[in-house]
Amino acid sequence: MPAKVALAIEHSGLDPRRLEVELTETVFLSDPAASQDTFRALKKAGVRLVLDDFGTGYSSLGYLRTAPFDKLKIDQSFVRGATEPDSNNSAIITAFVSLARALGMDTVAEGAETLDELALVRELGASHVQGYVFASALPQDEVLARLEEGRLEYEPVGPARHRAERRTLFRRIGVVHEDQRYQAVLRNLSKTGARIEGILDVPVGTELVLDLGGGQLAVATVRRADEHAQGLEFETPLISDGADGLCTRHRISPYDLASAGMPLAALPPGHYAPADAGDGPRSRPRFMQVDLSAPGNRAA
Repeated sequence: MPAKVALAIEHSGLDPRRLEVELTETVFLSDPAASQDTFRALKKAGVRLVLDDFGTGYSSLGYLRTAPFDKLKIDQSFVRGATEPDSNNSAIITAFVSLARALGMDTVAEGAETLDELALVRELGASHVQGYVFASALPQDEVLARLEEGRLEYEPVGPARHRAERRTLFRRIGVVHEDQRYQAVLRNLSKTGARIEGILDVPVGTELVLDLGGGQLAVATVRRADEHAQGLEFETPLISDGADGLCTRHRISPYDLASAGMPLAALPPGHYAPADAGDGPRSRPRFMQVDLSAPGNRAA
């Protein structure tokens, strides 16, 4: 490999200091002595060495102690979602940046897609940023045109805030508004919000409670509305359930659910129609229920 790199530099006339060779941590799984010889030969050729996807593989401080890297690239999995309130990623990025700075290395925060992520990695001291917040990959002719015209600066154009990864679903849940309960279909779900269908003409700003089953109640506010579909933002973000799913941080006691009109017996996972408590008049429903399983989506 070093011989091929040296030959390419010679044929192209490129200043070797402008060439960066990116390596992943898997290179250390082979013969350590041979790896060190390769590093020394590449450095002798004058190129810069970059450790890619740092923190996701077989990370060891021993590698950094012996390998002559010039730059660490912080994997996008640490940048993505780092601005979420319950994320530890910003602390991890801080540790990576401090380590690299102490070893005289630059840092690249990969995968920045939103303005809040860009602001965060700048604040944490990353020396370089890579991501769609500036631009997606460009075709060669456009790159060459920009070089010829001297348009070498990119302004960040990404969305303002990170949006948590949404999982596509299709399951029935309960939706509570005031003292009325509706049936809806949960179409997608993320830590910070959800999309539901099945209730007609719910105004933006309406507060709802989603009954996700098993004592999981999530307070949410309607942020987008389109006829019988609503986009919701949770008051408290969901957390991982440890099995590649999401759940509420707390579950409601079955006795509390029973006092609110839900059946006490067993309470298996699922949603429950409220029992008629009979202790006073109930208000009229504010919204219409839409039967999504019926042809033409009948309203009820």
